[in-house]
Formats: sequence, structure tokens, C-alpha cells
Amino acid sequence: MKMKSMALVFAMLATASSAYAGDFVHLRDDLANLTVGNGGLVNGINNPRSDKFYLDATNINWLAGYDNPEDNPGNLVATSITYKAHSTTAPYGVVGNGVLTLLDYKITSNVVLVPGVAQATIFDFVFQDSRDNSLVFGTRYINEVDNNQEVNFLYRYGFEGYSASAAWLYLSDYDLNLYQSGRTDDHSFGSSVAYDADAIRFKSDVSASEGNPNSGLYLVKTDATSYVWGDKAIGFYQAGEEGQAVVGGSIGGFIPTTVAAVPEPSEYA
Repeated sequence: MKMKSMALVFAMLATASSAYAGDFVHLRDDLANLTVGNGGLVNGINNPRSDKFYLDATNINWLAGYDNPEDNPGNLVATSITYKAHSTTAPYGVVGNGVLTLLDYKITSNVVLVPGVAQATIFDFVFQDSRDNSLVFGTRYINEVDNNQEVNFLYRYGFEGYSASAAWLYLSDYDLNLYQSGRTDDHSFGSSVAYDADAIRFKSDVSASEGNPNSGLYLVKTDATSYVWGDKAIGFYQAGEEGQAVVGGSIGGFIPTTVAAVPEPSEYA
């Protein structure tokens, strides 16, 4: 799906002084099957003035050393993100202000999508939101190979027993908005999908060949009070939208918990 022109439109709207935005959107956990009609699947739209998922970032502080304008335009690791949350329904306006402060991050390179191809780099983040002291898990998938392979779905795992609310941030002209989110591990484009208490799904279309190599920063806020390292934390899937192979996988990363613990040591910079 050719989305680069739409991404540029989004960028221009996002920089306009009259642009509105959304907030973290609660994902229902009381349904056996999820649809748009019953609110189990929540759609975003390609316009920040009414996209309920889109956070209005007013200031971002970046960690030096992760800005590669030749290969991956834009900054990559935010140490703090100041944002305004807006209502997209009446009464409109700002409903809250917060700062997402980085607690931890992990970068996984050479992620394989189709066998034998190092397709992507995945950024895994844990933030704390000053607005309510909640933990926020962030995912950024960067598709680095122009070979017509794309990621249609990203996932966060480990959320069984915890609440989940989704949002996203636009970080560069190569990012793509969050199309849809819900609590499912389904890999299809079905209009009705099974609920999965453990999984949070982000629908997008991350493709270097289509000019959308980077996901936006996709976020999930939870009532978990701590986090640990898990062998299965982030998933990704190509669903065969344009005749590609139906393939996917997962990597280790940060998962929510209520037991205070120190995450597994890794290559944190």
C-alpha cells in the first residue's frame, strides 16, 4: 500500500499550529471477539486533527549518537517527551499534560522477517508518564531493506492481567501512523478477530520499498508497576497484503510485571 504521500500530508498537518491530537486510548478486555463495531478494534486516521491515538509532542530531548540522517532520517532514542493530550470528541481541547521519561531501552539489529534476510532494527523502550506515573512501553520498527517486504502488524506481549491503552508519536517524515489497535494476536485482516489477553496489536504498513521504512513510536500504557526482561516481548508480522509471504516472528524485550526486578543486562548505551 503506497503510503508515503499520506505520511507527508500527516507531517505537514502535524506542524500546523491549528493541529489537534488525541490521547492514550483504552483497549477493551471484556470481549471474546473484537470488531470495530463493538469497540474491540480501534481505528486511527491519517489526520492529527482528529486521530484519537496521536499524541501532540511539544518537546523532545534526544539521546546523542542515534541520529543517522543517511540511513534512518530523524532522531531515534528520546530521553524525554513532553506532550499534550487532546479530546477528539466534544468538548474538544487539552485534557492533560505529561512527560514521558525514558527508563530503559534496548536495540535489536538484524531482525529477520523472511528467512535469510536481516530486514530490520527494532527499538524497545520503557517510559514513565508524569501525568499518572504509569509505565509506557514503546516500539519502533525500522525496515531497512528495499525488497518489497513489509510489516503489517507489530505486537507487544506480556499484558495478561494488566490494562492497556494505545497511542503513537510521529518522529520523522519516514514514519507511518498507527492504523488500528486492539488486544489480539491475530495475523489476518479479518473484520472480527479473537481477543488475546496477553497481546497488544498495532496495525501499520512499514515498508522501505513504499517509502515508509520507520514505524512511528507506538506506545502502550499499562497499570503494571514494574517491568522485567522476557523472551517474547515484541512481535512482527507480514500478512501477505500484496502477495508477499505470510511470515513473522518475535524477539525478547521488556514486559510488564508487578514484581520489582532488574531487567536482564544488555547493550544499553
